[in-house]
Amino acid sequence: MKTSIRLLLLLLLIASAVLLAQTSTSLISGTVRDNTGAVVPDAAVTLIHEDTGVSYKQKTTQAGMYSFPSVPVGPYTVTIEMQGFRTARLLKKVLQVNTPLTVDVTLELGQLSDVVSVEGSADVIQTANATIGNVVTSKAATELPLNGRNPLALLVLEPGVVQRSYGGAGSGIHVNGSRDRAYNVTIDGIEANESTVPNPMSNLYRLTPDNIQEFKVTTSNATPEEGRNSGANISVATRQGSNAFHGTAFWFLRNTALNSNEFFANAQGAQKPDIKMNQYGAEISGPIKRNKTFFFFSWADQKVNTTQPVDQTFGVITMYTPSALAGNHRYWVADPKTPFVLNGQTITRNSTALVDRNTGALLPGVRNCAGAGDTNCVASYNFAAADPKGIGVDQTIAKLFASYPKPNNFATGDGLNTAGYTWNPPANFRGPNYMARLDHQFNENNSIFFRALWGNYNTLKGDPLNGRPSVFPGFTPLGEVYRTTRNYALSYRRVISPRVVNEFTAGLSRFLFLFTQGEANPTWPNVVPYSFNNASLPFINTPRTFRAVTTPQLLDNLSVIKG
Repeated sequence: MKTSIRLLLLLLLIASAVLLAQTSTSLISGTVRDNTGAVVPDAAVTLIHEDTGVSYKQKTTQAGMYSFPSVPVGPYTVTIEMQGFRTARLLKKVLQVNTPLTVDVTLELGQLSDVVSVEGSADVIQTANATIGNVVTSKAATELPLNGRNPLALLVLEPGVVQRSYGGAGSGIHVNGSRDRAYNVTIDGIEANESTVPNPMSNLYRLTPDNIQEFKVTTSNATPEEGRNSGANISVATRQGSNAFHGTAFWFLRNTALNSNEFFANAQGAQKPDIKMNQYGAEISGPIKRNKTFFFFSWADQKVNTTQPVDQTFGVITMYTPSALAGNHRYWVADPKTPFVLNGQTITRNSTALVDRNTGALLPGVRNCAGAGDTNCVASYNFAAADPKGIGVDQTIAKLFASYPKPNNFATGDGLNTAGYTWNPPANFRGPNYMARLDHQFNENNSIFFRALWGNYNTLKGDPLNGRPSVFPGFTPLGEVYRTTRNYALSYRRVISPRVVNEFTAGLSRFLFLFTQGEANPTWPNVVPYSFNNASLPFINTPRTFRAVTTPQLLDNLSVIKG
């Protein structure tokens, strides 16, 4: 009895796991009538995919209805034949991912050999569900400008999508007021999310405009198949081969020499960030056997070298001035009775207003104290020489600070003993990605496809996204990131009977993230075991962190046609 209960619970669990199956296919259906409006049963309906030549056949029900569930997206020709009527042929009926298409047909009296062809018609309102969203085609992804060639970036063009400016936590993208991590992305029905930060803009599996057929963005009223999250639900259909051979090669270039500096960076005298972006690759597709077996393969690689202001990736760098490193502590001696005013600002303590922001030299009108009792001036105290034990500046600390560059920004710190350092630390992005897909039609009732996505995407010489760049030039970075991703899908479509169709998909998604952190330093863990309250440290004491998530999936769509 207990064994039976366990088996029942297991079956219920499996059923619940495959009940809501979101895939990359869709549905074409309609009703066939004569010119009086009466339905036409037993009419022969043939559906032909115009790119591959793959065909599907069935007859209308007693209610004159037909339905082709779980068929690949793309342009179709719908042909209806019935004795006593002219043959109707409707061309270029475009089926989109997870967007059911209704093609109703009215037959005209006449000979079966007479063919009435219709190409193009008025748009039909989608009445199968009340979802709100849009389908982004491969044409839009390849022809619209994309920063970084991430096709999912077109999400921000959808109504109801708001993208926050720089500095916001999370992905900064909200759909109809939802949280910025309330997304669900699937590729051919297989889950494709980074579980800790489900942000479609991160493009975890490195999709490109060349290897997607299209994707649907549902922003409201998602169907049970789609609606896992309250924000956008994104269904991606990958490209497949066709009866014609196709091949392209590309190389996209961005270079600092072609860019201008930002207005505020120019105003502050900041150096223009460096960006040298090279993205290149190729794709090829075609038939292995016409109307039956097709292949698609794409490869993309990149060599991207960038720099980014350190205050955006690490924060404000604070360091000691040369005089402080020599053992001299400088301080402002104020006269409460006659306050010192410089450029409209009253000076009562150490201030960056006393010095030139670029050199640290005292501004005109600011002087060093002539002796004890002098006021409204800068005094010095040689703490190294005054050390009663005669030790002075600790040599280990002095050696560390001597390895730092000289401060170049005296607009931070206290102006006299501490200052800042600004520069643009580097970050290099490397890693190829691949996609392969094979489609095969055994016969009208059985078809299968297999698709694989795999690649690497590594951030080297620093990890600016997580605040771990190189703090100073010549120092090792505070971390690097190594990303390995895999995503597989195997789908089998079976026409069990003229009224029952089953689509079964098995898949696996896996990603591995390695954040090296302290181990990015070859001398780790032999780094300084301390930190400073008023000086930045170019080392990190934490070891690596590692994250790996593997998600196996089974999806099943059983369609039963009645009417």
